[in-house]
Amino acid sequence: MSKITLKNITHIYNGKVKAVDNLSMEVDNGKLIALLGPSGCGKTTLMRIIAGLIRPTTGDVYFDEDRVTDMEPEQRNVAMVFQFPVVYATMTVYDNLAFPLRAKKLGNEEIRRRVKNMAEFLEITPYLNMKAGKLNAALKQLTSLGRALIRDARCVLLDEPLTNIDPSSRLLIREKILKWRLERKQTTIYVTHDQSEALTLGEMIAVMNKGVLLQYDTPYNVYEKPANSFIAYFIGNPGMNLIECSFKKVGSKIVFESGCVKVSLPYEFAKAVEKEASGKVILGIRPEHIKLSKQKIEDGMLGTCVLFEDMGVTKVINLQLNSTRIRVKNPEFEVKVGESLYVTFPEEHIRIFNLNGEMIL
Repeated sequence: MSKITLKNITHIYNGKVKAVDNLSMEVDNGKLIALLGPSGCGKTTLMRIIAGLIRPTTGDVYFDEDRVTDMEPEQRNVAMVFQFPVVYATMTVYDNLAFPLRAKKLGNEEIRRRVKNMAEFLEITPYLNMKAGKLNAALKQLTSLGRALIRDARCVLLDEPLTNIDPSSRLLIREKILKWRLERKQTTIYVTHDQSEALTLGEMIAVMNKGVLLQYDTPYNVYEKPANSFIAYFIGNPGMNLIECSFKKVGSKIVFESGCVKVSLPYEFAKAVEKEASGKVILGIRPEHIKLSKQKIEDGMLGTCVLFEDMGVTKVINLQLNSTRIRVKNPEFEVKVGESLYVTFPEEHIRIFNLNGEMIL
């Protein structure tokens, strides 16, 4: 296991397309971090750079104190699992798992022991004597995962390993990865565009967009204290409500207004917004933090339900507040389309971004 350090990594394809833009980060030894972002944001390019499959245009990769930027993939001792299951189809599952151990010239007894333990861990023991090519997609991916985990790699790179797996099998494999993280503490980077996977599996989450690392933080901070409005909306189901507002100081408060949306925050808490010369900011609040009432309440803003989404375990209420549309998430609140409701935004859950999307408070 190794600490992975990326220093000022930039990669440009064909001299034109900047897939990764001056990215620096550290993955501590034994940690599992989730690399999250939309398709095409540079996640897979970054994984290929770490694995040695491509060289960065500029920047360096370190494993512990070793600079590995110019090393070939086989010299780096990196295990990788891809989006599409990769198995040796004509070999048995046993031989697939044993393959990297035989390459290291381990003894037969040690190989048998480790294959047995890995098969039991992944619950694929009944399939050990089957040809891997005859397995379904989920079992192929479990076999591929086992082949990566069984070797003593310096790090494991998992590039969207659950994307093409059916939902029930996806949960099983995710559970196995989480259990491996908790028990084995192997340095792992898990690439995904699925926020639920990132929040569930990652001890830290690195959020990318357009080749840029936007935030590298704990799951809690990425969700509750997003570095910018892109992350605020990208993470969450639904994402954070974002409302462009003007603001002004009124007595001991700063008042944010957009149509009939009016929110007051203590001046000492919100005074950082005064540096915004435009006089406008973006106010953000997550759907589950908005308070609802059918009766008039103090500081309540009146809205009309235009869409009610019953999602089983929770409900999502789409409210129109004059020209502003917001979404409210509540597990119990029943409402009909056309019904009027009052909403309030608890100040402890309000986030403020500048017009460039950067978080102010």
